[in-house]
Order: sequence, then C-alpha cells, then structure tokens
Amino acid sequence: MSESSTKSGVSVVEGIGVGRAVLWRAHPAPAPVARTFSEEQSRLARGVATARRGLEELVRLLPRAEVELFEPELLMIDELRETLRARLRAGQRAEDVIEDVLADAVGDLLLDARARILDAIAHDERTVDDHLEGSEGNVVLVTDGLTPSVVASLPARVVAIVAAIKDLASAPNGAASHAAILARGRDIPLALVDANDLGGIAPNDVLLVDTTAEVARVEIGPNAATREAAEKVRSALAHSRAEFETEVASPLGHLGLAVLVNIGSLRERVPSSSEGIGLLRTELFFADRETAPSEAEQFGVLCAVAAEAPRSLVIVRLFDAGGDKPLAWLPSSEEDPARGIALLSRHTDVLDLQLRAILRARAHGDLRVLVPFVEHAHEVSDVRGRLRGRLPVGALIETQDAVERIDAIVEASDFVSIGTNDLSASVAKCDRADVGVSPDARVLRLVARVIASARAQMRTVTVCGEMAGDAHGARILVGLGAQALSVAPARLVPVKLSLRNATLEDCRKIAGAAAELREARA
Repeated sequence: MSESSTKSGVSVVEGIGVGRAVLWRAHPAPAPVARTFSEEQSRLARGVATARRGLEELVRLLPRAEVELFEPELLMIDELRETLRARLRAGQRAEDVIEDVLADAVGDLLLDARARILDAIAHDERTVDDHLEGSEGNVVLVTDGLTPSVVASLPARVVAIVAAIKDLASAPNGAASHAAILARGRDIPLALVDANDLGGIAPNDVLLVDTTAEVARVEIGPNAATREAAEKVRSALAHSRAEFETEVASPLGHLGLAVLVNIGSLRERVPSSSEGIGLLRTELFFADRETAPSEAEQFGVLCAVAAEAPRSLVIVRLFDAGGDKPLAWLPSSEEDPARGIALLSRHTDVLDLQLRAILRARAHGDLRVLVPFVEHAHEVSDVRGRLRGRLPVGALIETQDAVERIDAIVEASDFVSIGTNDLSASVAKCDRADVGVSPDARVLRLVARVIASARAQMRTVTVCGEMAGDAHGARILVGLGAQALSVAPARLVPVKLSLRNATLEDCRKIAGAAAELREARA
C-alpha cells in the first residue's frame, strides 16, 4: 500500500471515479536475444496473426459505432504484415523491426496495432479483462500505455483510467484519440500523468481520479470525507451536463444557420450540440514531424475524427503550410514563397497521398475537401480533377486577391469557406496573431461580396476564424448572410446561446451598424 499522496496531470475525459488500482503493463519486455532468422520470422508472423485475430474477436463484441473505430486498424495490420516481413534481417529480433517500422507512428490506431503485435509476441494471448480477474468492486486502471483496444476491453466496474505520458507538456496534443472517444462514450474519466508518477501507485491502492478541471487530480488513499465529497460532485456533474447539453442541442433553424467546430488535435472533443466539423486543420496533426505522414497514418486520423462526429459533416482542409506556417516535410523557398494550395501543387506526391487517404476515409463520415488559400479557380479545378468527382470540393477564401476573382472561384467550387483571420490580416497588413475580433468595415465588405457571389450561384458559405467565435461578430456574419459558422469547440456553446433568441432582422441591423460605424471612424 502506497502512502497517501496526490498526483497532478491533464484531464482528457471529464468526470470523477473512486476505486482500487489495477496496474496494466502495456509495453512487454523484449526477448533478450535474437533467435535464428527463421525463428524470428515465425515469431513475427505469429504475433501479427494473433494480433489480428484478437482484434477481430474484440470487434465482434462491440456496437456498430465502435466497430467503425477499429475497421481502419484491421487494414493497417494487413498492410504491416508484408512491410514487417520484408524489413526483418538476420540477427534482428521481431521486436526490433516493429520498433523500426513504427518509430514515428502518429495516431493511436497505429500505436494500438504496434502494442497488439508486441503483446502477442511476448505473451501469446492476454486481455485486460483477464488481468482484472481477482479484483473486486470498482477499479481504476493504471497503465503505462493506453490504446483503444485497452479501453474497448474494459468492464463496467472500471470507473476511471490513469495513463502515463512521457512528456506532460505535450499531453494536449498527445492524448489517445480513439481511446478518448471510447472512454468518453463509456463515461470513464481519463487522466494523463507523468510517467514517473506511476511508480508511486501500487496494486490495490484506493485512488480518487478527478478530471473535472483542466488539471487532473489523482489522490492515493483518500479519506472517507474526501470520497463522500467526490461522490456528491460526480452526481451534480452528471445532472448539470444533461441539462446543459439539452439547452443548446437544438439547431438554430430560425436563422437558417449551422454552427460547427474547428478541430486541429486528436484530443479536441466535438460537442454533441455541434452540427459537424467545419474546419479540420490536417497539418496540425503532423506538425512536429520531420517526414510526411503516410497514407495509413492519415487514414487513421481521419477515421478517428469522423468517429467524433458520427453522421455529421466533416470539412477536411488540405495541408496548409508556407509563409508563417512552415512544415519541415512541405518546404517552400525564400526565392519563390508559396502558401496553401500553391505550395501543395509543387508537392503533388504529398497532395495525392492526402487525397487518397481522404477517399479511403469517406466511408466513415460525410467528408468534404477544402482547398486552402485559394486565389485562382484553376486551383480548385485541379483538386476536383484529381478526385474525379468522388467528393465535394470547396474553396477557402483568405485574401483580397481571391475576393477579386470570387465569381470564377465559386463557379469551380461545390461550397465556399471564408477565413476571416487571414482576410483581416491581408486588409490591415498585419500578422494573423494581431487580428482582433472587432470587424473592420473593409473586411465586412469583402465577406459580404463572397457571400453574395456564393448565394447567387447556390453554394453554401461557412465562415471560420475568431470573428465567427465572438458573440457580436457571429451576429454580424449572420446578418451578412453566412449559412454556417465554424468556431473553436470552447466557443460553440457561447455562440449558440448568444444567437438562440436573435432574429435575422436583428442580425442584419447589427451588421449594417457595424459597417457604418467602422467606416465613419476610418
């Protein structure tokens, strides 16, 4: 039994749980020495086969919505089988080649496949459910490596999860997305803590896991009064959550407006009251890498995001890099700088790979492709041609030059989005970071011109950016004729609440007044 103490971490899934600790070691120790080449081939083949069989058995027990989370992983394991076999060399252990091939894996489906294969090689077959046998009552799972399969295998008496992360500072971008989706769907609080802190937790320790604040609290050996107080908070949280979701669940039909969210991390939650994802910033998922993501990695990420917004719209922006948004694996030159689709068009291998991943993922959601930083109609037409009409393609309008050519761009597009941050920066001739939410009359006129062109050609218009996430800015944009707003997840509820009692006439008056006031001050 460990001494009473408290560990801090990052909250991933909100809630409170109290139970006895059960420790699950997710990273088995490798074999001490390599066997013969033939023996290592057999170990590797057996591990892959066992991993796939175990995943198939798990999938058969899951509801359809969760089955869709794991379907991409089955394909990934099939792809890995031949890759791993071809990379194995004499003198290597099976574990070595797995680590080599998956060293830069991004997305927890690939990490899950890696863990399953390594576990199968080390232990043949074992499950978390088997590991929990012998423990009684509510338990808290404590693990050094959380993957979707682990969460999907948990029985109802697991009331919280404490998972290790090597670098706590990277937790906001490194949370296990599929695992978080599954934990959230089962209402299991999930906390990420520094890997060094797991050593302070022993089997059967009573743990209180509180993830109701941004900083998670994991208390070892809480007293009776603390446990009773935690239970009261848990009950109140469940009650208020149900009321709050109901309050903002209804769409803003009286304004003819959809409110969506911007997503740029596997950790970000898509609120149930949103109507989908209006801007999926794909480059942010792979921003820290030195090499471009593979098709399988992109496919896994897209499926994870689509699972967060089942049966809802997901607008996938192609990789947006260049200028003040550099990516190591999508370089531009100082002599000939380019941004967005202009840069992607110079790296057609990256562009085509991303389009293939999106096409593969379309079975998992209502995916649409958004072309970034469009300035010419042919840039949209080129992407449409590469997709051969298999997905809708839209243009992201972010510059004054694009607005000057808006009629032709709209004609080439299936839908239009407006990026107010870049558009405002281009007008004010400043950095995007310096753009405020208060709209400039010049920007409003550009936005109005884009909306008018799009509506005249029967195209829907979504507005992204800080202006859309501001209550006053949102009313102005509705007054200008926007049909959808896409905002940060944290801004969804405030924006919807601010518009719930607004009328179109109110919004039009506010838009007109804002333009006149700003123009008078100019």
